[in-house]
Amino acid sequence: MRQTRASLLATLGEDYIRTAEAGGLARRRIVLVHAMRNALAPVTTVIALQVGALMSATVITETIFTLPGMGTLIVNAIFSRDMPIVQGAVLVVVAFVLAVNLLTDLIYAWLDPRITY
Repeated sequence: MRQTRASLLATLGEDYIRTAEAGGLARRRIVLVHAMRNALAPVTTVIALQVGALMSATVITETIFTLPGMGTLIVNAIFSRDMPIVQGAVLVVVAFVLAVNLLTDLIYAWLDPRITY
């Protein structure tokens, strides 16, 4: 919420917002259509980075609370030196993080059509 608020406040101070206000657009339309789309780019970046951090935190959380899951599977496989299981589980985690990064890039392209890949 803080990131969204700070980004939106910075965007509302831009010249194109003042131009839209001078053109007679309603304040609600300016904020929701023009400012919010540009303010969501940094928020999307933070959310994507937090997904990676959450995936790494599952190992610790599942180990502490003895919950069955991917983190527990990885830890048990490391302790028993079961390398195919470790490689497979890490591959699944990496594929998930890559999918989130791809989704983030697609969201960037949707938020700002000037961005091309």
